Amino acid sequence: MSGGLQTLKFITMKTSKLSRENYLIQATDIMRKSLFKPKGYKVPKVELSISWATSGNRGKNRKTAGQCFSKASHEKNINQIIISPSYSGTTIKGTLRILDILAHELIHAVDDLKSGHGKAFKDCALAIGLKAPMRATTASDELNEWLRKNIVDKLGKFPHGAVSLSGKKQSVRNIKVSCDCCDFSFRTSRKNIDLMYYEPDCLACDGGTLREA
Repeated sequence: MSGGLQTLKFITMKTSKLSRENYLIQATDIMRKSLFKPKGYKVPKVELSISWATSGNRGKNRKTAGQCFSKASHEKNINQIIISPSYSGTTIKGTLRILDILAHELIHAVDDLKSGHGKAFKDCALAIGLKAPMRATTASDELNEWLRKNIVDKLGKFPHGAVSLSGKKQSVRNIKVSCDCCDFSFRTSRKNIDLMYYEPDCLACDGGTLREA
């Protein structure tokens, strides 16, 4: 590392000024045209909202991330997709998680839930970059990069803070950031983590990258 101590460069990513529903609509349009269509999959017209799912939600710990309803359940014969309000879009990482949940539910809409999480679902999920297990997919590094470049860079962070049915606000704590190459680490606030849009080079060595631990 030349020139003395390296300076961390933070790039601020603003929260979108769109409504939650309009954000999901625009994100879906981008995925429909640029993620699903090139892989040979047609995403139909859908309605989108933030709401608790109707299944898998016993008691206060509502863990179902999203839900897609069949066309038959809607009077206009279109799929309805809901994303759980328990997920926060106040960070880039959180926004990416919401987007990969949306992608999962859009796969269900592709065949109107006919395949469940079976082979047809799996084929589509893997094609667009989601990882197993199929009932609870997460985005691959490649898909996260695609979502960041094609959606988050354009629309900003998702305009929603997490809702907890427990009525208790999540505690504020410092987050550990560590180098993936050496033993250097430190703790900082969530606000500072959010500013680390691009993962900066390590301050202590010349080959590592600082990442949220």
